[in-house]
Amino acid sequence: MRIVGLVGSPRKGRNTDVIVRRVLDGCRDAGAAAGTVHLNDLQIRPGQACRVQDGQGCRFRDGMDGIYEVLQEADGLVLGTPVYYNAVSAQMKLMVDRCQCLAMPVPLPDGGVSYQSAVGKKKKGIVVAVGGSGLNPDIVLPTFRIWAPEVNLELVGSLLATRAGLGMEPMDNGVLLEQAYRMGRDLVAAMMG
Repeated sequence: MRIVGLVGSPRKGRNTDVIVRRVLDGCRDAGAAAGTVHLNDLQIRPGQACRVQDGQGCRFRDGMDGIYEVLQEADGLVLGTPVYYNAVSAQMKLMVDRCQCLAMPVPLPDGGVSYQSAVGKKKKGIVVAVGGSGLNPDIVLPTFRIWAPEVNLELVGSLLATRAGLGMEPMDNGVLLEQAYRMGRDLVAAMMG
């Protein structure tokens, strides 16, 4: 069983990265292989509204090629993003936008169109969202809920925290780190059950 953390923070070793790593520690201790991809390390072009939705992937060859491979092969995902201006980070949004090519159109009897994922492997995942001065890290969840069906992902939980809400840096909060670890173990249990 392989679980991949997709970290949308530009800052390694800080709040989002530390908490995602702690979730992955729990995954490993529950028996899964786990690794991390830092989206900021990848060269990913922004989408160009080419409207190609045939399930064959994007026409651009760049850092998203590796992400498409992760989305096809991983059994689970831990999606980590800081909350910037009440949204996911630019790095995370860029990845999400470039997955539009994974939605395949399916004609409906009434002449309309529905979409299904070109990603064959069903997977489970959780969202880690970390904010600073705000109190609403859940503001990022609609983005992931809309995106999840396009990549054949069932979201089974979220860990949401802010520095303002905790009164300290989330990565320094022992209770939060323990919760992150348990979420990793729970994710593996949900994937096995």
